[in-house]
Amino acid sequence: MLKRTKVSTGALLALGSALLVSSLPLQAQTAERVEITGTRIRSLNAVSNSPILSVTAEEIRSTQPVAIEEVIRNLAAAVPGIGPGVNNGSGGGATIDLRGLGPRRTLVLIDGRRMVPFDLDARVDTNSIPISLLQRVDVVTGGASAVYGADAVAGVVNFVLKKNFQGVELGTTYGVSEEGDAKRRRTDLTIGSSLADGRGNVVLSIGTTTTDPLRAGDRPIGQTTTSSANGLFAGSATTLPVVIAVTQAAGVTAANNTLGTGNRQLNLATGRFEAFVPATGGFNTNPPNYFVTPLDRRQATGLANFTINEHADVYAQMFYTRSDVNSVLASSGTFGNLLQVPIGNPFIPEPARQQICAARGITAANCVLGNTTEVPVSLNRRFTELGPRFNDFFNKSLQTTFGVKGDITGPWTYDVYHTSGESDQTQVRRNWGSLAKLQQAMRAVNATNCTVTTGGCVPLNVFGPEGSITPAMLNYINLSSVLLTTVTQRVTAGSVSGDLGAIQSPFANSPIGVAFGAEYRKVTAANQSDGPSQIQSEVLGTGAPTPDRRGSLTLNELYAEANIPLVQNKPFAENISLELGVRNTEFTAGSTSRYNSSKVGADWAPLRGLRVRGMVQKATRAPNINELYAPQVSALSNLATDPCQQALINQAQANTPGTLSNLCRLTGVPSTVIGSLPAPSSGQINQLQGGNPLLGPEEADTQTLGIVWEPGFVPGLTVTVDRYRIKVTDAISAPSSTDVLDGCYNTAFNPTLALNAACGNIFRSPNTGTFNGADSRGVFVAQSNQGKIWVGGYDINIGYRLRLGQLGLLDLGFNYNKVLDDDFQATPIAVRRNCIGYYSVACTTTSAPRWEQR
Repeated sequence: MLKRTKVSTGALLALGSALLVSSLPLQAQTAERVEITGTRIRSLNAVSNSPILSVTAEEIRSTQPVAIEEVIRNLAAAVPGIGPGVNNGSGGGATIDLRGLGPRRTLVLIDGRRMVPFDLDARVDTNSIPISLLQRVDVVTGGASAVYGADAVAGVVNFVLKKNFQGVELGTTYGVSEEGDAKRRRTDLTIGSSLADGRGNVVLSIGTTTTDPLRAGDRPIGQTTTSSANGLFAGSATTLPVVIAVTQAAGVTAANNTLGTGNRQLNLATGRFEAFVPATGGFNTNPPNYFVTPLDRRQATGLANFTINEHADVYAQMFYTRSDVNSVLASSGTFGNLLQVPIGNPFIPEPARQQICAARGITAANCVLGNTTEVPVSLNRRFTELGPRFNDFFNKSLQTTFGVKGDITGPWTYDVYHTSGESDQTQVRRNWGSLAKLQQAMRAVNATNCTVTTGGCVPLNVFGPEGSITPAMLNYINLSSVLLTTVTQRVTAGSVSGDLGAIQSPFANSPIGVAFGAEYRKVTAANQSDGPSQIQSEVLGTGAPTPDRRGSLTLNELYAEANIPLVQNKPFAENISLELGVRNTEFTAGSTSRYNSSKVGADWAPLRGLRVRGMVQKATRAPNINELYAPQVSALSNLATDPCQQALINQAQANTPGTLSNLCRLTGVPSTVIGSLPAPSSGQINQLQGGNPLLGPEEADTQTLGIVWEPGFVPGLTVTVDRYRIKVTDAISAPSSTDVLDGCYNTAFNPTLALNAACGNIFRSPNTGTFNGADSRGVFVAQSNQGKIWVGGYDINIGYRLRLGQLGLLDLGFNYNKVLDDDFQATPIAVRRNCIGYYSVACTTTSAPRWEQR
């Protein structure tokens, strides 16, 4: 379901706290060759043909961020990835997402080198970035795979660290919301010293960060769950009092079925089941969730360099981070699982017992307390007595780099390094509950003993009001589980940069700059889980098992770049230059494939202070380990309404070809349930998903065209306007559950309403006909290279810097992004969704604003 959103964020305009737009070049104090983000070529007059936003250390310090993604999110080109402000699904990390293409398509670097991912989806946790050591942050929008390799489809975020820090710096940050909660604290200590008369330098920085939680229920906007369809309250069917669905037995007529069909909620006053109304009887899942996720981080960074001679400058880096992150969800429950319940269960109110017997055709003589006859019941009861569910993430990462760089001869320089990193995550799920113990506890015909007493079973009362589940009952059914993830990355790379001397254009003063190099990268990842986590639906509320998995991938790459000045210092041609680049990649993950990335850029400065720049690139992204090797498991997906719930469905047409009723029967809805199918439990269904070892790389065509204006009559003013387009083909994606269901049940895709390929991916519960419960694999969504993504728009960035003498510096910044295209198509037969202005899990990102202004 798509939901319209309204996004309009005020322009950032503050003394000493704005984000400046840097058009680059970076102005050095002396004539030295510098390397800018977006190219490996070092030159005296470094400029970029790709749009670059640069945030300096002073600007970072003035905004007082606790986490670095808070700074990145102030750029209009960035959309929220997961992080401290994201609760469910955060994975315990903080990521960066450019252009809404997802964190997997944004490359994160530190000093131009890759960081070790924290999960099997190859996402980088920016909690590892030492804020106190940042010199600047460069954000390159537009593909950069020809320079940096795979994953730079949307762009690159490069964290550039300070060089040769000397002295002692102690800094602390404290923040609090206007309501006095959500406190944030960050403390950093940095110590640096030069060595051997300035030939070397050593820096050590340690820091701590803590963030207090803020729950959604603490603010009016987060106190209720709202429907994505109409904006009204949308309560979960897993609620209390209990909601059940019982399939009408064969031979029982509707007139005799006093229980009724579909979801029925217990009326505690009468002891009878009545029609379930989500708007009044549904459970509000919002209040316990976090608006601000709690964080406890410890960090240590070590930097060292030593100049042996002009030809050899050795350097080393070490980054260690330990972070504890906690996310919370509404209380666990039975979530519509189909359970066998004795009709003589002591906790069933007598009027309700008679209703259930009527639906199942059980005689009055057998419909009595103590009878062991079991009835299959789809049970929905929220365990509020247990408290909320928790996900505790304990993350550790260590990355080291050793390298040597220096001059070769004349303008030629080299840089060779090896980076080794490992990240480990322990995830503990608390207060979720066990399906097996739930089933055992429901099999009881007296209030004291379960039918099967092993394991200390305590009969469970789900038919009473809140509080009817005692601590002893909770202790028996409660379950916590543990999952372990380890990712290692090894990178060895070398590059050479220089210029071709006398080989140059006759109309230019500067020589042709070139760079070339090679890179080897290997990523290995694995996760392990405990026994309960490997059983389908055993951990209540998860749906999917988490089997152990392991995989690796290797990339060998060669690349070359050239910057060719064509015309310089001529009328209406202060500078005309051409930028070229190509990278060849050998990708191995079981089998080996080769592909290329490339770039062609141009720069024209007709007048001093005015530049026109453009870039066309072919970017790539290799599949990650999760996409390649994840086993097929049933997870959870969102679905508000099952197509087989529609009003036109009835038993009379269940055997009539060409009708929706018949197609529902053919795809697993029992005939006795047709016309009364319960709604998806908690608005969620099982979804069968997994990796595909045959996946290939994604390809993206990116185009940028813009101007940079720095008028001489207004010193300190920089204005940039850039138009961008990105088209991702062979996108690694899977259709949404809605795509599959539409492909089967929607006449726009299946005009004859006959069984087709899409219908073959639907696996309902044979007992209830729903997509809930351990006996339903749900909707199968297969990963493939059939997806397409279209993103486009334009950026306007204005920066103004004015020196105020002894008062300091006034920085004014404004950046604006207008989105013109944001479309996603999972497969050739799926719907091409225009996601602009909507919130949807069926798009590349969860929200796609029409425009953003910051």
